[in-house]
Amino acid sequence: MRLDRRSVSTLSRRIWQTWEHATSNPTKGQQNFLSQLLRRNQSTVFGKEHGFASIQNIDDYRRQVPIADYEHFRPYVEQISAGARRVLTREQPFMFTLTSGTTGEAKLIPVTKAAQTIHGKLTTLWYCRAFLDHERCFDGKILGVVSPSVEGLTRAGIPYGSASALIYGSSPPWVKRRRAIPNEVSEIKDFTAKYYVTMRLGVEQDISFFGTPNPSTILKLVETADRFKEEIVKDIREGGISHHFELADDIRQKLVSRLSANPKRSKELDRFVSEGQNLRPAEYWPRLKLIGCWKGGTVGVRLREFDRWFAKETPVRDLGYMASEAQISLPISDRGAAGILAIDANFYEFIPETEIGGANPTMLTCAELDEGGTYHIVLTTPGGLYRYDINDVVRVTGFYNQTPLIEFVRKGRDVSNITGEKLHVNQIIQAMEHAQSAAGLTVQHYRSFADLEKSRYTFLVEFDGATLPKEALSCLLNELDSRLHQLNVEYAQKRESRRLAAPVLWVMKSGWFDGKARSTLQRAGGAQFKSQLLTTVPEDPSEALLIIEKTSEELK
Repeated sequence: MRLDRRSVSTLSRRIWQTWEHATSNPTKGQQNFLSQLLRRNQSTVFGKEHGFASIQNIDDYRRQVPIADYEHFRPYVEQISAGARRVLTREQPFMFTLTSGTTGEAKLIPVTKAAQTIHGKLTTLWYCRAFLDHERCFDGKILGVVSPSVEGLTRAGIPYGSASALIYGSSPPWVKRRRAIPNEVSEIKDFTAKYYVTMRLGVEQDISFFGTPNPSTILKLVETADRFKEEIVKDIREGGISHHFELADDIRQKLVSRLSANPKRSKELDRFVSEGQNLRPAEYWPRLKLIGCWKGGTVGVRLREFDRWFAKETPVRDLGYMASEAQISLPISDRGAAGILAIDANFYEFIPETEIGGANPTMLTCAELDEGGTYHIVLTTPGGLYRYDINDVVRVTGFYNQTPLIEFVRKGRDVSNITGEKLHVNQIIQAMEHAQSAAGLTVQHYRSFADLEKSRYTFLVEFDGATLPKEALSCLLNELDSRLHQLNVEYAQKRESRRLAAPVLWVMKSGWFDGKARSTLQRAGGAQFKSQLLTTVPEDPSEALLIIEKTSEELK
């Protein structure tokens, strides 16, 4: 059943009116947002400690509340997770989103009903604007992929789960009714099984919109459908789900109970299998009208692979700059990755990229930014993060009315992010210390770089010249990977889902590090050399004596 363009247009205009007003005067909107937030939360533990009641303007706020990363907020969050009330916000959080931290401990991000309302408004606006630009994009079913909405409970019984599930759950009713994949699929633990079931169900249906934040997930899904095309065709023909894939009995029963034999669809798909062709969405979803995923930052590198699978005319729209901590932008065009800064969702401050790490950096509001400028963003959110250093760099690509259009560029200091794992240099250091001990080796020098093309990390190590057995080197690599699984929850998820490939170890020639230092010092005119342990700048493979790769990690 097609959506009624008039009703969606009316809904979009009604919500959009507030945006038009807010984006025309972002200074006033941001001042009002901050003032109301501080007044509402002045009686909290954090509010009393930082004198919220006496704050009259933005300058007062900056003097009384320091910029801080998550570790500053962790003690407060731990109090909330144990059941304490009025700690960061007067409104008690009803859940936490889960993301990786800079240490081995994951971050729990408080979510209040006020924050959820903002998610709902932004998500609804995104769908409305997409529909108005691509009227047929919701004629069929919607295929989306999310993590479980509840992954565990705190000591006080407060649930925590994924930000993607929170945002997906904020979709308008007319979007939810068109979902192709039932909630049970998000509970499947094994990623290979989850991808298979998603595509076994999706390939059978008429999909007109395909959306999930990470483009690497989209690629993994369509590759899985092609890899297991014979099983998919057989399952559709018989109305079942292959026992080749591990599913909990209750989930399998619920899913299979809704299925029935579909020989007609099976026959349509079988033609591609019998002819030895790839099973591609371009053929099995001919009415696919829009793809929604991230297009900015390093994750956008994978978009170039879409042409292999999708019709070239299929548009791709960025879902918006979002994180576990907040939704920050609203794209209203298929061009690029930029979106309108969500002016009534959070309070924003910006530090010019050239001043990041300085003792007294310039602090700018959104009305003081320049087109083309790159900035480090600082957030104040309705969930209780005040002047929060999210460690992201954004670029201003233009303006909508008086409000910046921003796009995510990269993670900031000491963080690499190939496909959402947000790997911190501290985790590299901890993993290398553990791996050396476990493998019985002493590494003289090391560094690592994110290989964006191959979606993996390369570890470069130099020893004191002794010849080392490959078994010990393989052990070092395996322990590095294993320890990073433990230290970073999102690294583990991306590795388990194969969105992040297995790391590789390069054993460098003797003198590699000193040569690199000399070269850098010559170019820098004698400045002090500081080795960058984690970077996106690749190394010359001709400098490697030996390359060690992990055992093949083919899908089951």
